[in-house]
Amino acid sequence: MNALKDMQDKAIVRIVDDDSDLSSALKFFIELDGWHTAVYNDARSFLAADRPSVPGCLVLDVRMPGLSGLECQTLLAEHKIDLPIIFITGHGDVDMAVQAMLGGAIDFLQKPVDENRLLADIRKGVQLSCERLFGTVSDQQAADRFSALTEREQEIVRLVSQGLSTRAIAERLGIAPKTAEAHRSSGLKKLGTHDPKIISQLLSQLKSAS
Repeated sequence: MNALKDMQDKAIVRIVDDDSDLSSALKFFIELDGWHTAVYNDARSFLAADRPSVPGCLVLDVRMPGLSGLECQTLLAEHKIDLPIIFITGHGDVDMAVQAMLGGAIDFLQKPVDENRLLADIRKGVQLSCERLFGTVSDQQAADRFSALTEREQEIVRLVSQGLSTRAIAERLGIAPKTAEAHRSSGLKKLGTHDPKIISQLLSQLKSAS
């Protein structure tokens, strides 16, 4: 509980949705769970006002006037802002969800939002954010995450840490690119990061601890 309280004291959960009623409802039950929030009515307002140095996560609507949620995700990546994203949508489809997850989102939720699932996602996202900003992952956490990977996923994330592309990994292992991408996506999701540098740090940490 102390670790959770410490995260809640440090973090801000950003809510970006053009539906003010939904934003108010999300703000209410997220704050009821102990989190600080910041609400924005559109993606451009969020991008202009947010402070990336503050840990947390982003609850982001997919379809909004002006800049869409997926476009916002792309801009964050271009500016090297590694803020965990939880997408919410009333109009999601499989292709959209795949694009969001390949872009590093930690979940893709349909409206009406399952509150318990969203709160679990927020805790996961904020923990990842704190680890990325402050390097707070423990040896046991690193070991637990890596042991959750299949042998093929472990093999592939090691290659990802070396900077290899999905196509290069597929050629190295003699498997189809789609197969390599499926294992890559699953493995990185379990590790909680898509950043090769962080993966390399985790692997080094595991080696030092063994």
